[in-house]
Amino acid sequence: MWFYWTIFAVLAYVVPKIIEHYNHRQRLKVLIKQRQADRKVNFEWAKNNFQKLDETRATEITTKEFNELKYALQLGEIKPVETLRAFQRKAFEATEKVNCVCLFIQDAQEIAEGLEKASQDPTYQKPSLFGMPVSIKESIHVKHMDSTLGYSQNINKPSESNSLSVDQLIRLGAVPFVHTNLPIALLSYGCSNPVYGSTSNPLDVSRVPGGSSGGESALVALGGSVLGIGTDVGGSIRTPASFCGIAGFKSSSDRSPQLGKTASIPGRQLLLSVEGPLARNIDVCIEYLRLKWNDGVLFKKDVYMPPVKFQEDQFKSKKPLKIGFYLNDGYQRASPAYERAVRETVTVLKDLGHELVPFEVPRPDHMYSVFCAGATADGGLFLMNSLAKDIIPPESNIGFPVARLPHFIQRLLRRYWPNRRERQIIQELPHDTEEMRKMHEKIEDYRHEFVMAMREKSLDAIVCPSFGCPPPHHGVPNRLLSASSYTALYNLIDFAAGTVPVTVHRKEDEIELRKMKTEDSWDRKIVSESKNCDGLPVAVQIAAPPFREEMCLRLLKEVEDRIGLYKKNQ
Repeated sequence: MWFYWTIFAVLAYVVPKIIEHYNHRQRLKVLIKQRQADRKVNFEWAKNNFQKLDETRATEITTKEFNELKYALQLGEIKPVETLRAFQRKAFEATEKVNCVCLFIQDAQEIAEGLEKASQDPTYQKPSLFGMPVSIKESIHVKHMDSTLGYSQNINKPSESNSLSVDQLIRLGAVPFVHTNLPIALLSYGCSNPVYGSTSNPLDVSRVPGGSSGGESALVALGGSVLGIGTDVGGSIRTPASFCGIAGFKSSSDRSPQLGKTASIPGRQLLLSVEGPLARNIDVCIEYLRLKWNDGVLFKKDVYMPPVKFQEDQFKSKKPLKIGFYLNDGYQRASPAYERAVRETVTVLKDLGHELVPFEVPRPDHMYSVFCAGATADGGLFLMNSLAKDIIPPESNIGFPVARLPHFIQRLLRRYWPNRRERQIIQELPHDTEEMRKMHEKIEDYRHEFVMAMREKSLDAIVCPSFGCPPPHHGVPNRLLSASSYTALYNLIDFAAGTVPVTVHRKEDEIELRKMKTEDSWDRKIVSESKNCDGLPVAVQIAAPPFREEMCLRLLKEVEDRIGLYKKNQ
């Protein structure tokens, strides 16, 4: 009899859970359908608005370079409302091609109209970014807009206020006009979620645009925005910029607003998300950051942000620097085109009078494993629990839910997982408070170790590949973690870092590709995804310690001015 009672008790517990899970998924599906319907209405609103502007005039406006557009707006040759409509058209067309815009920000119309009205007053002094359209990553709060982070469970939860950065942009006269797409949970260099779908690379739609600021990079690359604001916790600005052939920059965390921000994983203290610009060239990023850091109001709004203004002496200095470089970080060999990009950049910097010396990343296996532990904060439990409550399309699947397994099974996996590098990551994931404390200690120790390695060679900055491979095909990023080691390092040690495209993939790169040795599935993916990439852009990465952002920007500009793809195409 006890057997039947046991079965009954189990069913009494399990069946309601199954029904509850089913009903929850049905509610999420309804929310997604509602959002798809709302999105159609939103896009129709934008279409009706931009069709009020002659298409020829719209093309005339959107083909202007950043500074040309800025000056035309300042002089009154172009008005904010027509500029908004012109870029709404361009963003609409870009989204038809690669699905990069989540929603158009309807408040943008009111902002643009307010700027026009204010400018009619002869005593009105136009702010620096008067009428300039700016695109915003969906995870960054915009008043009246959802920041779903790609989760369907976050639909219909609009932000009550703007983020500090969005408020600042409006204060500077800019018009935030679209929210752009991202991967669910922001922890992927793909760009897919159940709410808005997948974004493709504008240069090859079979490949990803990068992530997590993938919608931003795709939109900017297609000319649908002159300036995009993304976020970066493991390469989420630099990777999509690299994949789409534009410039991207992240500062150290102390020079980015943190107060009131939304994080993909709350409570992650030593790996903070950093906001930063994406644009066609690094000059635009520099101009934005100069305005951002010279705005004293920002430091009053975020009392935790050190009031360090844009350091012109660093940026304008002609002093030769000592720069380290590496082609291989020791964790994941980059595809040959990225190695070639570094060699070409080293040659340019030497010609400019800088001293270039080889550098080795300390303990690369340990570095990437500790980064993964720090990025998940709690061993991945929060992330896996959040994903378990949502609808996950195949392309968005993050992988095996190790964190949700019982501890004794986790311990077995730590010892017997077949892939060496994956096993090292599992070994570092904390599953209790003591292991979490040790994880934070390891991050602090590694930062010290890296800085000491730089000081031993008296280095000012470092040049290296911007990624491990070209933009992979859809569905690949979450099965190829190791390629992100080149960007993840500089989040782990909280350095400033940026990327500029300097060359393209060539047929001869595939000859070198055949010589690459492969240890595991990650290496094999690097090889397979690096084939048939002729013409796709290849970027180089430059990094520098905290509060040396302006020096890093100086070097990026020097490289871009000499061999940047953007400059070559002018």
